[in-house]
Amino acid sequence: MNMKKFSFMAALTLAFMTNAIQAQQVYKIYEGAAPGSENVDYPEITMNNPAGHPMVYNVSEPTITVYRPDAAIDTGAAMIIAPGGGNRYLTWEEEGINVAQWLQHHGITGIILKYRTTFMGKDRDEVTKNVMEFWQSLMNRSNAVESEATRTAAPVVNTTPVQLQPTIQGDDGRQAMKYVRRHAKEWGIDPQRIGIMGFSAGGVVTMNVLMIHDEESKPNFAAPIYGVVSNPGVPTDKVPVFLCSPTFDLTVPEYAEQFFNDLKNAQVPAELHYIYEGTHGDGLQYNGKEWNEWMDMLYRFMKATKFLENKK
Repeated sequence: MNMKKFSFMAALTLAFMTNAIQAQQVYKIYEGAAPGSENVDYPEITMNNPAGHPMVYNVSEPTITVYRPDAAIDTGAAMIIAPGGGNRYLTWEEEGINVAQWLQHHGITGIILKYRTTFMGKDRDEVTKNVMEFWQSLMNRSNAVESEATRTAAPVVNTTPVQLQPTIQGDDGRQAMKYVRRHAKEWGIDPQRIGIMGFSAGGVVTMNVLMIHDEESKPNFAAPIYGVVSNPGVPTDKVPVFLCSPTFDLTVPEYAEQFFNDLKNAQVPAELHYIYEGTHGDGLQYNGKEWNEWMDMLYRFMKATKFLENKK
């Protein structure tokens, strides 16, 4: 293992071992039931996937889980994190906890958004059955590449363009932004340095908040990770945008490239990264892969755009 990778993994391991510099807190972002979910009568279910990692299903009560850094390293910046899962579930560890703890360890308040997801079953057996059918349908549609030898010749997946319009998941993202901004002083956060990032479906949530917001729900930074929708337009308020995707992501990384070019032409601060050693859904892990260095790239871009500044 080279020294660069070793130092990165050491930082990840330290963040993981310390778990939380301060104990995290969970907050409901709506008073009462979330609008549109008033009559929900099914339970939220958390189950481990075959790899032993937690997945959250049937979310109807949106919350945020706040990981605040130690005061000695606190930069005053905060990042809302929207895990992915095709709106069927939330990938709670790789695309939530690991990211929040990394940010926390680097002086940024990490805030995991538990946004609403599709009903997947009334109990664990039904959820398991429906999830397996969901994944089988994805495999049937994607013509997934079976080996490295055929990977580069893989056909581009035909996907239906996502229309950028308000969604309940986007509403949860906007409400989370408002909630954090309202509590910014209490949590030691600069209200003008609150960003949002997300993975896959959570990246779509990020895009929805970036493109559709009022002054209170406006993000000051956005990072959709393998989650850009087609033809989103350009945000008018020049919010810095960080884009990253595995090179062979089957969700068509060309969307990210077009969006980046639009941002560049509009002189919006932006970076785009394609990373070879990664696949859709990898998030942030402790597996030594080069893919995980996207987090360092994000950190450098946050510093370059002055999103990160030490408190006075």
